[in-house]
Amino acid sequence: MKPPIIAVLAACLACASAWANDACEVDLSPATLDYGAITRSELLRSASGPSEGFGRRNVHLRVHCPQARPIKWSFVAPAADSRRYRWEAGTLQVRIVAARLDGVAVQWRLENGQPLEANLLSPGARVVPWSGAAVAQGRYLQVEFEIDAQVEDASSRVADLRRFEGNGAFQID
Repeated sequence: MKPPIIAVLAACLACASAWANDACEVDLSPATLDYGAITRSELLRSASGPSEGFGRRNVHLRVHCPQARPIKWSFVAPAADSRRYRWEAGTLQVRIVAARLDGVAVQWRLENGQPLEANLLSPGARVVPWSGAAVAQGRYLQVEFEIDAQVEDASSRVADLRRFEGNGAFQID
């Protein structure tokens, strides 16, 4: 008897779509995350905490605007709680790793100026690049994100091949 396989395809964060206003061009790489196929026993062996996960993946967002301006962004997806997003098999955490504005490293804060706790994006939060004591303006923004997909125990108990997906998008203001 073959062990049941949990197949997780790309969409767990479905960054396949990023949208922005008409003035800026947006590129997301990779546009889709694919966590591949895994058995429950492999998933349990690779678990590093209280819940099973598929590991972390990095995504790069690039925004190019014709005029210098504050570039605000957010991740739009169903909320699981105040710090995580929901996808079909469990939850996602989206963490900002680094940001560069016009080639210079910048910090990031919430739109209201408050720092992000543990650099984690929260559902509904809008983020802006920050330099010194003010919102930074620029034409070219690069942001690296780390996506951590966690699987709920019930979702890891399948009898046959099962494909899990989720959708979300980076929104640029």
